Amino acid sequence: MITWMQKHKKYLVVTIWVSTIAFVGAGFVGWGAYDMNTSRAKSVAKVGSRNISISQFQQKYSTMYEYYLSASNGKFNQEQAEQMGLDKVVLQRLIQDNVMLNYADELGLGISDEEIILALMVDPNFMVDGKFDKAKYENSLKQARISPKDYEKNLADSLLLDKLFNALKIDANSKDLDMLASSYFMEDRLSLEIISLNRADIKVDENELKSIWEKNKDKYLTKTKYNLKGKFIPKVVSDENLALLQEYYEENRAQYRDGFDKILSFEAAKERVKDDYDMRQTRKVALSEYLKAKKGEVELEFDLIALDDDYEFDSQELKNAQIGEYVKPVKYRMNYQDGYLISRLDSKDLPKPMDYEEARELIVDEYIDNKLKESLENRAKSALANFKGRDIGFISRENRPKIDELNETQSVTFINSVFENSAKSGYVILDNKIAIYKITDQKLPNFKDISKYEDLLKNSAFSIKNEQLIEDLLSSLQHRYKIEQYYKGQ
Repeated sequence: MITWMQKHKKYLVVTIWVSTIAFVGAGFVGWGAYDMNTSRAKSVAKVGSRNISISQFQQKYSTMYEYYLSASNGKFNQEQAEQMGLDKVVLQRLIQDNVMLNYADELGLGISDEEIILALMVDPNFMVDGKFDKAKYENSLKQARISPKDYEKNLADSLLLDKLFNALKIDANSKDLDMLASSYFMEDRLSLEIISLNRADIKVDENELKSIWEKNKDKYLTKTKYNLKGKFIPKVVSDENLALLQEYYEENRAQYRDGFDKILSFEAAKERVKDDYDMRQTRKVALSEYLKAKKGEVELEFDLIALDDDYEFDSQELKNAQIGEYVKPVKYRMNYQDGYLISRLDSKDLPKPMDYEEARELIVDEYIDNKLKESLENRAKSALANFKGRDIGFISRENRPKIDELNETQSVTFINSVFENSAKSGYVILDNKIAIYKITDQKLPNFKDISKYEDLLKNSAFSIKNEQLIEDLLSSLQHRYKIEQYYKGQ
């Protein structure tokens, strides 16, 4: 660590700038198209006077990979990352950050050792009993594969960006608030006509369907089919031991809640606790059988098939499994009985183009959706030319009158669409309906009535002004500093 930290380590609270588990999920990005000139071997790009190191790139990549993994509930994988060009997204983010960092350097802004320490001291992530724990800090750095030098540089860059943005920020004034309030709370008087069309009214042309299938065979593929051999372990029904159940409840009490999100008492949750406890005991049995099966000591009993979207299996585990490999026990229901399944992957049928009969159901849904939309739009254009709507009075984002033909969700979608569109007339498609409207009058809001939204308006105006400022500044600065990109993508 830096010298100051070594002298004052007992006062420090250190946080890892990058997730300590990020590398576990993402692995490393391949360097397939990388300029390996010796002078550039440690960098992926250079912006002005600042190099973007391979280490910084890997850390940022792993952090963003972990974000998508979490946002997708664990379904994001490396293949999807490659399809979306995550490596290129990461590189552009780093280039933009370093454009701004060059500007901070030019302005004479900097971060001192003391500022780094102060930032670390206020973060509780590495405190044990209210004090910095050196062993925990060092282990976390080692786990994250981040050297102290890289960690401190990343943290300094992050603090410098914060300092720059704080120096540039502009407060919202009263005119900004008035303009935003007018935009948010402007009231429009509408004349409205609703046209409905049922899906059943759409006639299906088989020749058109077959033509769509012929042109898009590669779009309609079967799902990957996994042919498995399995053995079912039925749920263990244990004798009721109140002491063990009470102990299990205390360990997991947060998951036993009522409809109002309040934790249930042991008595109220006892049946659920007993069921969960029995399933945990069943899993122990299943894991034991799984290990025996891998050693050839247990025979699997029946054939079964799993598809890519089979919710009972981890699709990623199945996808990565090799022929002959055993799949870890999963919760399974067989013949109306809960339990666990242990299985082995015997073969795999890869996706292939569906024949017409297989694909027809998928094609016809899309066909009807497109025909429905096309028909509604044609009717809407005709209705606008000879508009005969009814007056529904004034509407705003806050004042939403009940529209008989629309449910609440459709009504909200319609009104939001009206205010997002600058045209005086138009139409909005809502499932199998289309709402055609004309604005016949407008009035400004009563600012006394919206005073309760003052904080919201201030925050929104501040965000809009400053986000636009940074966007415009970044656009200008990108032509100011030379950008050399060595990593060309996978």
